[in-house]
Amino acid sequence: MKGFGSKHASAAGLPFAGIPPEMVEKTNALMEDEPDFNDLQLTFSHRAGEEQTFSLINFLSPYKYRMLGALGLVGMTEALLLLGPYLVKVAIDDAIIPKDFDVLIWVAAAWILSLFVAGFVSGFRQRYVGRLGQLLMYELRIRVFAHLQRLSLDFFTKEKAGRLMARMTSDIEALSNLLQNGLVNLVAQTLSLLFIIGILLSFNIKLTLILLVIAAPVMLVMTVWFKTVSAKGYANVRNRIADVLADLQESLAGMRLVISFNRMKHNIISHRNRVGDYRDANNYTARVSATYSSATMFVDSATTIIILAVGYLILVDINPTLDPQGAFTVGALVAFANMVSRFFKPINSLVGLYNEFQSGNAAVIKLRELLGTPPSVQEKSDPIEIEDMHGDIKIRNVSFRYDANEPVLKNLSLHIEAGKSISFVGPTGAGKSTLAKLIARFYDPNEGSILIDDYNLKDLSIKSLHKQLGVVPQEPFLFHGSIKDNIRFSNMDASSDDIMQACRAVGIEDLIERLPQGLDTPCHERGSSLSSGERQLLALARAFLSKPRVLILDEATSNIDQQSESKIEQALDNLLEGRTAIIIAHRLATAMRANIIAVVKDQGIVEMGSHTELIDRRGYYAEMHKTWMQQNAGTNLGQQ
Repeated sequence: MKGFGSKHASAAGLPFAGIPPEMVEKTNALMEDEPDFNDLQLTFSHRAGEEQTFSLINFLSPYKYRMLGALGLVGMTEALLLLGPYLVKVAIDDAIIPKDFDVLIWVAAAWILSLFVAGFVSGFRQRYVGRLGQLLMYELRIRVFAHLQRLSLDFFTKEKAGRLMARMTSDIEALSNLLQNGLVNLVAQTLSLLFIIGILLSFNIKLTLILLVIAAPVMLVMTVWFKTVSAKGYANVRNRIADVLADLQESLAGMRLVISFNRMKHNIISHRNRVGDYRDANNYTARVSATYSSATMFVDSATTIIILAVGYLILVDINPTLDPQGAFTVGALVAFANMVSRFFKPINSLVGLYNEFQSGNAAVIKLRELLGTPPSVQEKSDPIEIEDMHGDIKIRNVSFRYDANEPVLKNLSLHIEAGKSISFVGPTGAGKSTLAKLIARFYDPNEGSILIDDYNLKDLSIKSLHKQLGVVPQEPFLFHGSIKDNIRFSNMDASSDDIMQACRAVGIEDLIERLPQGLDTPCHERGSSLSSGERQLLALARAFLSKPRVLILDEATSNIDQQSESKIEQALDNLLEGRTAIIIAHRLATAMRANIIAVVKDQGIVEMGSHTELIDRRGYYAEMHKTWMQQNAGTNLGQQ
């Protein structure tokens, strides 16, 4: 235990003096009490259709024996708790009326013992069910997260991050409440109702039938009404909380822009409206529940009065002498009246549980939709593991469109020889980044095929393909952690020497040396503690460390100033040397470093050749170059 704490304390840069002696025993007990998750088996695949459709039955089936154990404990608890009303009858008929004090003592002792045993069984059941519920939620969270990792890039382009957060948080919490409370209470109250009906029938069949005839139709009509109106309400609640989380996530992600354009007040108003919609949705369900609860309380009281009146008439008719051994006794009537309120309690609880079931069912539907979404880029059942990729890329008659929109690329063909570099230039939105994403197989083309080393990308293992691809996006993403962790993200087996070599290759060793903790310096979420240029340089170092055979630079120098750009020119030469490289660039200084330049425009490639060849053609590229030279006149770039 001491080693465990020391490890985490040292990782945080803090001294660790060990666990205080007086807390060691409690700490060890807590660790032993932790659920064992080691038997969970998680498989990961880029293929779809390998798991059953998500439902409560399919989800709980591997734990059916544990669930049966929980239900058995619930049945024992309810049976013990219902001994009380029966013992009331025995106390009146066999002890109070005959004035037998010994029987009364035994009845009281039996009642106390039953309550003690019921409390013990109930406590054990709560602990047992709680541990089982946490195990189920652990598995579900991992399953949902693993599925999100499996989905393709287009899913995250279309879906709001806040809605996905709602699936992982509020929806799973709603399902957790259903599993840990709803299902257990459903069984508990159902068994309680059945036990109560059985006891009532043993007291008097006619009176029980009258109770059922009076209560059942009224409760049935009220329940149908409640079910209809609350289903709509709880579906609306789930949608509104998803909107709240989506708006919150978007606002926090764009906080710099919000502050710069003074949109704080507007955002507060917008968020207030969404929170207000969520409040209204909850108020609607609360009003429905309150109306139903009040009506059931009235039915409970009215039925009790009717039962006492009718029961007295039956008692006088069947047992006018009030014989304690008669067919219907005073004790039976008192116990029956006491059981009337208990008869309505499980009914009210069952309908009250409908709220949790509606919320849980809405969560199940949302999670089923998410888990049922297949990745658009799928792997074959027997993919080819490509080793030692050379990087020869052939694009044959490729067409691609996002959704049903106008094609971004149409009937495009291109050959990129292994070890050569090509730059894609052209107007914004022409499809340069889309072409790079197709080569990286973040998307699949609608028509045509893309081959690497004469293998169709669709035939290759996605893992082996991406292992030999390096991608540096326009907006590099840095995770919360250390600088070392972020660089090593592309190669978790890399040593500190390997990481420093990558840093030297892109010219940031002086930056690392200036940092207070060097490579171990914390990098805040999304790299907010670093400048945009520093983040881009770290992304280049991360790509260099992975030693890819094919490198994709998607506007990788767009956020670097001219001084930094000139500083990494040699680093780029080192990075591109011997590798197939695809460079998307608006800066022609970066584009000119490639062997071939291709102008992407009008859904295809309109010009292609070396820098000199394209200048001599006096086409679109020549115009771009002329404009760029005018913009950079008098600078080092303009003199190139």
